[in-house]
Amino acid sequence: MFFGDVGGNLYAFDASTGQKLWGQQLGGAIGGGAITYTVDGVQKIAVAFGFTHPVWPTQIVTAKIVVLGLDNSSASH
Repeated sequence: MFFGDVGGNLYAFDASTGQKLWGQQLGGAIGGGAITYTVDGVQKIAVAFGFTHPVWPTQIVTAKIVVLGLDNSSASH
């Protein structure tokens, strides 16, 4: 399970156990969901960051989309 927060953190959790598997600071608030897909057998995660709103005190940054994934050498491990 993947999700982000308004602090700019993107997380991966095991949906069965709730255990945190991974996290990364992206540098801007995440205001939407993460999209996951597979290319040539390698999982990718795409997420937009840079969300701003007057109600939440978020860091003002240029909105961007980042795609994260394993390189081919790590995918089989």
